[in-house]
Amino acid sequence: MIHDYDGMFNGHVQQAEKRQANADVLTEILWRYVQPKSVIDLGCGLGFFLNACKGRGASIQGIDGDWVDTETMVIPKSRFKTANLNQPFTASKRYDLAATIEVAEHLVPERSEGFVSDLCALSDVVLFSAGVPDQGGAGHVNLRWQGEWAEMFAAQGYACFDPIRRRMAAFDRAYPWLMQNILLYVKEGVEISPFLEEHRTVPRAASTIGYWHYRKRIKILRQRIRALRDGE
Repeated sequence: MIHDYDGMFNGHVQQAEKRQANADVLTEILWRYVQPKSVIDLGCGLGFFLNACKGRGASIQGIDGDWVDTETMVIPKSRFKTANLNQPFTASKRYDLAATIEVAEHLVPERSEGFVSDLCALSDVVLFSAGVPDQGGAGHVNLRWQGEWAEMFAAQGYACFDPIRRRMAAFDRAYPWLMQNILLYVKEGVEISPFLEEHRTVPRAASTIGYWHYRKRIKILRQRIRALRDGE
């Protein structure tokens, strides 16, 4: 399934300062719990998250489709490779952290379990965020509740942790989807910080929706109802 993402990435360029600020805050929070020396990001876009990781000393690798304009990326071209993430993805090495931020909702639904499996094959620690039902956005064809993804990770032997969302919400310029969707998954048996252990949760508790999202969707629904009534 192919979508025209030119408009979306043009928006990313225009919002570069805010997007980098969000990535910087995200990594600041993340580094309290894990300190990866190597990071791979599937669906890295222009590379804001990887740029923040690089600033903290991590080696980085970005993966995304061939629609990304490498001239506008904020990471070196040498640290970027193209791939169709609707197809199985493998790498020649494992990383300290595998990340994917608001990407899985762009993949065909039947790719979901395989995508989670690919991420788990890349690292014992996975940073994961994906759009929830009715979130809206360009090319969103696979919107699922956070708990559904958490169940898929659990089937791979990965526990769910929720250390980021609340702290991200304290940043007044945070993107709503980072306050709502981003979770950390760690392979069972891997030694973790006691500070991270405090944030262990179960899949059924992972699904949540922000007040901002609820209000927005209700407003749109009411507008649609009014339009239908006016058309009668």
